[in-house]
Amino acid sequence: MVAAFAAPIKNAVSPKSDFKQAIEITEASIEQARRIARLYKADVLMRLETDEKQERQFITLTIPKMQKDLVLSEVKEEFPLPIGIQVVSDGTIIRFDPTGEVQLPAHVLVFSNLAQDKSRRLVIK
Repeated sequence: MVAAFAAPIKNAVSPKSDFKQAIEITEASIEQARRIARLYKADVLMRLETDEKQERQFITLTIPKMQKDLVLSEVKEEFPLPIGIQVVSDGTIIRFDPTGEVQLPAHVLVFSNLAQDKSRRLVIK
């Protein structure tokens, strides 16, 4: 099951600039959350988390409920973003329902701490 989370995102990212890589990881994480929600017919939570040293952010996907004979709350995958890139959202958790949709649009801003002109806003509908 963990491979279902990781494989598409790792394959979607090619060696490019850190900013472009962060955009690709973020977009791929959003699409992965939708696919996993539809596949397991369960809510998927997307969180933006920071490591203990406050150096690197991760996009974390989890499935917080039990379905059939699987305890899906233990399924968790983290996707690290490049150092120097920040991702902020208007909510701490973005919830994808079992159809892969979000109730209200969520706004995510990806920006570089190193280059002021590098930012991109994503709207998750």
